[in-house]
Amino acid sequence: MRGSAFGLAVVLALAGLVPGAPAAASTADLVQHLDQLVSAFPGGAGLWIADPNTGKTLYSHDADEPIITASLYKLAVLTEAERRVEAGQLHYGDIITIEDEDITEDGSFEVAGTELTLDQALEAMITISDNGAALALWHVLGPENINATLRNIGITDFHVFLDWNEDNVATPRAVGTLLTLLAKRQLVSAAASDRMLARLERQQINDRLPAGLPQGVVIAHKTGNLPGLTHDAGIIYTPAGPRVVVAMTWDAYDADAYAFIANVASIVYSTLLEPPANARYDVPRTAISADIGSAPRIIVPITNAGSETWKASGPGSFRLVWEMRDSKDALVATSATPIALPGLASGRSADISVVLAVPQAPGDYKVTLGLVDVNGNGLAKLGTATASFQVRAHQAYIVNAAAAVPTMLHRGEASLLVTKYTALPTAGTTAHTLVLSWRLIDTKTSRSVAQGTVPLGTLQPGAAGIFFTPLIAPAVLGTYRLAYDVREKNVAVSETFTTNVTIVGPRTFPDDEGGRTPPVIAPRATPAPTPRMRFPTPTTGIVPSPQLPTLPVPRGRPTPTANP
Repeated sequence: MRGSAFGLAVVLALAGLVPGAPAAASTADLVQHLDQLVSAFPGGAGLWIADPNTGKTLYSHDADEPIITASLYKLAVLTEAERRVEAGQLHYGDIITIEDEDITEDGSFEVAGTELTLDQALEAMITISDNGAALALWHVLGPENINATLRNIGITDFHVFLDWNEDNVATPRAVGTLLTLLAKRQLVSAAASDRMLARLERQQINDRLPAGLPQGVVIAHKTGNLPGLTHDAGIIYTPAGPRVVVAMTWDAYDADAYAFIANVASIVYSTLLEPPANARYDVPRTAISADIGSAPRIIVPITNAGSETWKASGPGSFRLVWEMRDSKDALVATSATPIALPGLASGRSADISVVLAVPQAPGDYKVTLGLVDVNGNGLAKLGTATASFQVRAHQAYIVNAAAAVPTMLHRGEASLLVTKYTALPTAGTTAHTLVLSWRLIDTKTSRSVAQGTVPLGTLQPGAAGIFFTPLIAPAVLGTYRLAYDVREKNVAVSETFTTNVTIVGPRTFPDDEGGRTPPVIAPRATPAPTPRMRFPTPTTGIVPSPQLPTLPVPRGRPTPTANP
């Protein structure tokens, strides 16, 4: 179903959760290509192309020229029939008989006297463009009623013939307006629009608009032919959203007209236009902590990153919506109502206040922001960017605790952890057994490399004090970010704090083997022996006794000589 109710619109607005891609082309590029195509066409052409989600006309050429509709008038007959069904005045099982007057020179797939249910008659009129079924319905419904219904929905340039003395006439803009209401599920009703869309999608004459489209593209359309007239009008579901395309031609050969209309559809389908609203969001870069069941208010700066000014109201204005999903991607909350955005020129920003609805269950949640148009239609599917951030929902905190952690820890060894605490009023009147839960985070990868808990002690109501506990450093080395909070029964009861720590090797002491190296003492130098005088062996005189030691002679003494 193509829903526009707000609850569904939020889901559609944020489907995929993927930021919109930059526009590949502007409307000016589309206009240039279509102008070239029209100028080369040998006949006359009335074109009207629009984006139903924004109400913006993308291209028009002779869009207000009254043109004989051929079988496009059957769109008006279908609308009146669905209005009667919606009002309970007709039922799909009612019998429609094809009379002799319904069989004309234009031909029919049925013979006079054929009985069809209303559903069968509508199916034949639309999917194979049966003229007998169409005229039978024209007689049953009454052309005055058909025209009155067109006027009541605001279409004045679409006239269904009252008798055989006039023609069915409409402008391309009038046919396009009807199809725009249908694309927005506002033709008769949402349910009636869905039924009409489904029937038009079953069209079996596909030699014009669908002929230039890739296989499998969804298109809801109706053709029309008379001598010298070749038409096709419908809704093409492109990658950038639905496009209403009305092509009415005259004074051209059928083959030329078919090729022209197919080329129009191909150009429209392949041109990815700038999203209706090119938005940029400045969302929180870290998780927001919030009490379960609370409604925190955050400020999100939003910038108009597109080329067109956002209006403050009406067509061209936009609204902000959000959705919240849990860790299993289940939708748990959405905006109560869309948040109106102010008029913003290109490049200008505004601070938008967003009030969230935090679930009652603790946990981590993903909030995604997106835009809808003034009718509540989601714009993410048209390329408008979305943005996401995290909300960490916790039970009401009962303690304010800050731990003093040494900046240097020793692997595998205990260091003193000093935790100053104050009980909050939410702690109530009972005692609470607390632990400190910690995670060691790699600063380069943001991944946890170790985690653990440290028993702190018992928190008494209204108490304040200090817990002294040992913290044993994990068996890693390097600088990390230590994230910690206080918990009770594995539920966080304090804020999460972070600090940087460096883990080094074990502590060492002087008497440890491999510990402090004793100072080096240089060996004492041995003095060189004093040189001694050598005496020549005397040839005469006294010969020293071999038993007596030879005494050194002091330096400077004359050399002894033999006794005279």
